[in-house]
Amino acid sequence: MILLVVSVSDEVVSPISIDVFDSSKFVLSQTEIPIFELTTPQVNLSYTQDLARNLFGLADVLPEEEEGRYIVNSGNRSFEVDSRDGSIWYGDYDKLWNVALGNDLPSPGTCGEIAWSWLDDNGLLPDNAALANIGSTNVSAYNLDDRRLRVKILQYQVNYEFVYNDLPITGEAAQISVIVGDGVSAYDRIIGFDWKWREPKPDAYARSSLIEYESILEAHGINPNNVVDHRLVYTVDDDDTENKKLLYPVWEIEIIEDDSGEIPGIHSIIYFDATLFDPVVHITTPSSGISMMPGTSITFDCSVSFGTPPYTYEWGSDFDGVLSTSKTFTTVSLSEVLKKDNPVPHAISVRVRDAENRGASDCIAVTIESVDFAMDTTLTIAVGAVAVILVSLLVLRRRRSGFVLLFLLMMFSAFMFLPVTFASTNSSGVRTIAPSAPSGAYDDGVKEVGIEWVGMSVIDNPLWNTEKNIEGFYNWMGVIGGFNREFNWGEWSAWEEDFKDAQFSGTDTEWIDAVDIVYYQDHGNPDGVTFTSQHDDGWLSIPHMRLGDGDLETIVFDACSPLAWENKNGDDVFTRWAPTLQGIHQVCSFASGSHNVQERGGKFGLYMTGLSLLQPTTIVQAWFRATLETEGSDIQAAVFYASKSADPLNNPQLDDPINDHAYGFGYVCSDPTPGTFSWYVYITSNC
Repeated sequence: MILLVVSVSDEVVSPISIDVFDSSKFVLSQTEIPIFELTTPQVNLSYTQDLARNLFGLADVLPEEEEGRYIVNSGNRSFEVDSRDGSIWYGDYDKLWNVALGNDLPSPGTCGEIAWSWLDDNGLLPDNAALANIGSTNVSAYNLDDRRLRVKILQYQVNYEFVYNDLPITGEAAQISVIVGDGVSAYDRIIGFDWKWREPKPDAYARSSLIEYESILEAHGINPNNVVDHRLVYTVDDDDTENKKLLYPVWEIEIIEDDSGEIPGIHSIIYFDATLFDPVVHITTPSSGISMMPGTSITFDCSVSFGTPPYTYEWGSDFDGVLSTSKTFTTVSLSEVLKKDNPVPHAISVRVRDAENRGASDCIAVTIESVDFAMDTTLTIAVGAVAVILVSLLVLRRRRSGFVLLFLLMMFSAFMFLPVTFASTNSSGVRTIAPSAPSGAYDDGVKEVGIEWVGMSVIDNPLWNTEKNIEGFYNWMGVIGGFNREFNWGEWSAWEEDFKDAQFSGTDTEWIDAVDIVYYQDHGNPDGVTFTSQHDDGWLSIPHMRLGDGDLETIVFDACSPLAWENKNGDDVFTRWAPTLQGIHQVCSFASGSHNVQERGGKFGLYMTGLSLLQPTTIVQAWFRATLETEGSDIQAAVFYASKSADPLNNPQLDDPINDHAYGFGYVCSDPTPGTFSWYVYITSNC
């Protein structure tokens, strides 16, 4: 008798890539950069009332406070002061981003003069503010029947940015924007105002040595040939912790990766700490992504450098929640996670805070996977047959005996039923998580939202703020908006096929097209967006989507330049995106690069739903305001939609996506399905 025993290890080879970051490659210069603490102005009802009256003539309505915002509403005009940072917002929503207006605009130069004069008259222009640019909101409409393109400018945006300690302050950290549109008099033309500036305390909070730019690239494995631009800038903390708000230096690096491979070049704008003031954490055990059997003991450890000891730790899984608050720990209880019967990795993260409450994070993939070791019957027979035949040939060669042959054939018949034995780990007690796709019928009156996102799992260009940003949107729409939260697929569980039409082997009808609103966040370019998983590809190509033939009304691609005017081949936005619109109301994204921030998703949800005092706005207005408040003036947000209106630029009808609100918060247009519309509309707005 022949006994074949096969022993199988608990560990399975994982395809997850290895982190290339190596902080030991940092090179420090002799220059020390100061870090400043920011002051917070005192905001109250009388302060808000004086500003509303003096700036915009809102004298008849008293301000009210809600969630730290002091608000004055007068018709469709809203004035707000945020007590957390003293920022000011004013919007005349009858005029802001209104595609029917823009026919009586002054020249850009005149708009600049109006803005400067108004700011100066009201003492709103600090000495270190300087004119950055004059942006605009542009709308283009393409007619399907006569292939006619019509364009116009809706409003101009006069932007001022700040310099402190000889370094520019980047992005939304400090910016003044005056939006000038149609109006009777010069100051009546001011239809929007966004003011963000907090004076730093004169004495430096701390000083830290500057990390040389070249060593930043080497430490993060960035090819210098892929860098489009870089600069040393100040930025401001973008979180809601109770730590001091600091003005600190970062390297702002714009990257377009080489597109010689299968995936087109990805456009990214990333901040890297320019000093050792903040801690850096790196997961050391496991050293790379792994796959293990359920119930297997797994040890996690990390190393922390820089910042100010002592450190606190929080380990977590995107499926199992908080795992430990120790530097190192061991667990046997990670869940087995399945998506459509496929194992999905846990994104195991460690989040560190130092004595200054400064944070750092790292992430690794760990897949818990049961392996079915039952061997196919055909394989079992084949193993026995091969063994018997080999022995038979050897015996018959020596003894040409029919009796021996008969005996061996009897042994072979026994092998037909002899199982092959495998040794494996007992997985008893480990739970399995297998979330199901949304169960609601299309357009059944149930409000549904879903999100998919990639953040820290982008090893070479991590997006540290993605999880907080997108879950801020998800939870806001669920708790405040009343939407059913149907799916939250993050990191390696976010799949390209969830967005792809069935004709391209996709499953969009089960996921993104089975809910009303979807928010996606990762890297992108004018041809699509990326994923770290390979289900069934790591790149989502725009032509492979058919959006809105199910339930989907609104989708956000929070990524660099999916709605850019044209790609490198000269294909314009209408050529690339028109075939995807199969009933969806609007696509919200960016026409340029964009930054990875923590608050855009929450703001977008807030402005769609409003609060008891804060009136809800249209989806288009909510997106443009959320991006205006979270980006620098060189960034362009964009919206793309199909219009049933005969004249969408001058007289859009009510049943048009430009008038669309989130369900339950205002008018919602009917689905613009193919055959019901003649125009595609594309709006870009400087942030």
